[in-house]
Amino acid sequence: MMKIFYVFLVLWVVFTGCDNDFYHDSGLADGKHDCTMWEYLQTDHYNWDSVIVMIEHAGLKDVFDGTNPEFQQITFFAPTNLSINQFLFKTTDEAGEMVYSSVKEVPAELCREMLLAHVLNRRMMKEDIDYEVKGTLTGGTMVTTIGGVELRVYRTLTPYNGIPDIGPESLFFHAVVSGHIAMVASADIEMTNGVVHSLSYTYEFTEL
Repeated sequence: MMKIFYVFLVLWVVFTGCDNDFYHDSGLADGKHDCTMWEYLQTDHYNWDSVIVMIEHAGLKDVFDGTNPEFQQITFFAPTNLSINQFLFKTTDEAGEMVYSSVKEVPAELCREMLLAHVLNRRMMKEDIDYEVKGTLTGGTMVTTIGGVELRVYRTLTPYNGIPDIGPESLFFHAVVSGHIAMVASADIEMTNGVVHSLSYTYEFTEL
């Protein structure tokens, strides 16, 4: 039954999440929040409950609540609950059975590795990021995550009514080694100790 539920959940997101330039108007882009990133995540159970569990399970709460002196300001390319649930559903054994039925069954070190691959040790707003060279996999801004993963983060411009580059601006990251590309759904969500760029609901949380 759990597999059937996740299949319907994923299909619902795919077929209902394609409007409005992939923007998910779910309270993720409220702008500035006068609280820590950890406190902000607590305010939206629909999007962040599984993320919170994974952060605690990985022993990374101090990175997100601002109490770790090595990480005073961070940028989090944040997977939502749906992305983490897809990871659980798609991680199967040779018989096709789910390896993990909950976040807490995932090895803590793996949770730590995957989360830190999505975190920068500085505040990085969308305007700090360069544009991609159109039609190529070049351009943008090269960064290295706390987990040691190289990302090419970049902005793109889209056409509107047939006119190039006047449509909505999008933000992506490209993992250099794995080749994985992810789209940001809601950018520049600011807290006192950093900024969240919320990834698309269709993002498949993975080892970068």
